[in-house]
Amino acid sequence: MNERIKVLHRAEVINAMLDILYNSEHRIDICGNSRFPSLIFSFESIRGAIMNVKNRKKYTRQRYIFEITQQNIQYCKDLMKIAEIRHMNEIEANFLLNENEYLGSITLKEPHQQAVYTNVREIVQQQQNIFDTLWNKSVLAEKKIKEIEEGTIHYETRLIEDAQEIVKEISRLTASSTELCTCLTAGGMQYSYNRFFDIKKKLLDKQKKGEHKGIRYISNIDKHNVNLAKILLNEGIEIRYLKNLPPMSFGVSDKEIAATIEKMEDGENVQSLLLSNEPAYVNHFYHIFEELWKNGISAKDRIRDIEEGVESASIEIIPNPSYSIKRAYNLVNSAQEEVLRIFSSMNAFRRQARLGIMHLFKDAVERGVRVRILIPADQREITQIVNEVNLVLPQLEIGSVDKSLESTVGILVVDRKESLIIETKDDTKHSSYDAAGLASYSNSKPIALAYASIFDTLWKQTELHQKLSNMYERLRIQSKMQKEFIDVAAHELRTPIQPILGITGILLRSNNTSIDKTSAAKQDELLDIIMRNARRLQRLADDILDVTKIESESLNLKKEFFNLNDVITNSVDDTITNIAKKSQGTELIKLLYQPRDIFIEADKSRITQVISNILDNAIKFSKANANKEEGVGIININAENGDDGQAIVSIKDAGIGVDPEIMPRLFEKFASKSFQGTGLGLYICKSIVEAHGGKIWAHNNTDGKGATFSFSLPLANK
Repeated sequence: MNERIKVLHRAEVINAMLDILYNSEHRIDICGNSRFPSLIFSFESIRGAIMNVKNRKKYTRQRYIFEITQQNIQYCKDLMKIAEIRHMNEIEANFLLNENEYLGSITLKEPHQQAVYTNVREIVQQQQNIFDTLWNKSVLAEKKIKEIEEGTIHYETRLIEDAQEIVKEISRLTASSTELCTCLTAGGMQYSYNRFFDIKKKLLDKQKKGEHKGIRYISNIDKHNVNLAKILLNEGIEIRYLKNLPPMSFGVSDKEIAATIEKMEDGENVQSLLLSNEPAYVNHFYHIFEELWKNGISAKDRIRDIEEGVESASIEIIPNPSYSIKRAYNLVNSAQEEVLRIFSSMNAFRRQARLGIMHLFKDAVERGVRVRILIPADQREITQIVNEVNLVLPQLEIGSVDKSLESTVGILVVDRKESLIIETKDDTKHSSYDAAGLASYSNSKPIALAYASIFDTLWKQTELHQKLSNMYERLRIQSKMQKEFIDVAAHELRTPIQPILGITGILLRSNNTSIDKTSAAKQDELLDIIMRNARRLQRLADDILDVTKIESESLNLKKEFFNLNDVITNSVDDTITNIAKKSQGTELIKLLYQPRDIFIEADKSRITQVISNILDNAIKFSKANANKEEGVGIININAENGDDGQAIVSIKDAGIGVDPEIMPRLFEKFASKSFQGTGLGLYICKSIVEAHGGKIWAHNNTDGKGATFSFSLPLANK
């Protein structure tokens, strides 16, 4: 077979699709957008070829990837009976291939059917790899269909460019709304009336029954559409007039937004529509609508003005950048009370600064005019700008908005009466004259108030962000000072402890024969008190240092491979030895442990610290309870390999149990109702265990005697 690449048109496209389907041997792979399933089923010959592939004696695998939507769900269900179907969001590629042939860039919309065919082996293999990648990233059709049918919300933003589908989507959005707010050009209002008025009349009937919140329009009413505005008002639609509308028409319901930048003159069809149900977009457009609504004029007042021949404010389009920049400077010079300026980008501000805008701002400030500007910039950039400007013009107020709000439009509002909107044609240019595009001037007070309202909203956000930043910085400094103080205090505590322990130890080991036995015993007793309290101070200092490391996330672990049984055995032996040294309570406490080999990879000293701490608590409370009941306190230690790859250590004491008031915050700092201790030990244990990827927990024993403390650690992979 000769290898070739060819662009196909009209009937050639359908024939090529049929050839690829019939020529397939082991597999057919098809990928298409949300419209592709319905287009496939609209051709009887293609549907027949697909069924032929399924009914072959020799199995041929068919895999289809589509964007499954509410509109094509039935087509996809039908295809699921024939082939494996998967879903992928916002897919636009339409292609199919078998082992040897590929047909891509398929357009089935008549009369513009077109596709690219090739049987070049390398290209077919490359496209096969692309399909396999998409297949692996896609989700099962059953899951997506279930989400749609059960009403699971799937957030998406998409662009629709099919006129019929646009009408269908706007109808659906309108019919499913519980509130509808629409901002339309004059042509858009006619378009909406021609195609969707019957649906809106049903909504207005629902509103009368209290089942809908109503419909609101913002539009430009003139002598050409004044009668249409009267019809809509009489039906119950609320309308307000704005002469200078935003650069796009949009509608927002309680769940979705639809927007277009087309003027829709004379009610002509919309050719492209942005549709989204993402909450961020819905809230954003609803906020814009409310701001425009507040500054709009009652449609009844506007109709009266038209009928009485009253002139409205003027709007001027300025195509020449030199004239628009000159107009901006004249407006600033004419300001008497306030200048509001939103720059489209940091580059736009830099260009204007080079052109001399700062001198105009300085003159305005000296006249007593309040000048505020907003620049899309990050914190570092805005801090640099403020520092530079404050050297020459400290009265100028500068704020920043998020850099993601960079746009191609700059806004100037003077005295909340006049506004100038300047387009940025090319933000990379060095000169403002080369960068600027069209400009729009208006002396409409409602328009100026609308833009001023947007400015005020952004400015308040800037002030709030600055307050939060200052608060965060103060808290950060305060936290740092607190940690530094604790660190210093802990070290200061440790400084006198070491010599106390050292010297006391030497004295205890020395054999001073000049002291009689009674004096020596008394001396040993006093030295033992010193040693015991010094060790207590040492533990407190160590706990404070550990808490400081935990809080600052600097608790470093030195992991090694070891047998957990050795650590438990050593801890038990050390505990028994310490009890015996004190000669107190040996007859009241028994420790029971059955050794078992458990291998982990952890910080040995830190795990020893956890076990010792829990054992010390168990002995302390078991001994106290045993004294009261004149019985023997038995402490059971158990360690085992869990089924989920975790080692579990449990220590069951015979104490009084955990106070119910303390239990919910048992492992928090200072959680203690004990007669001694700081309440830091269990908090440190929890932090150590969790740093190893384990968990720690506790519960009171079911027999009402004592409590059980347990913790888990990952078993070693070795």
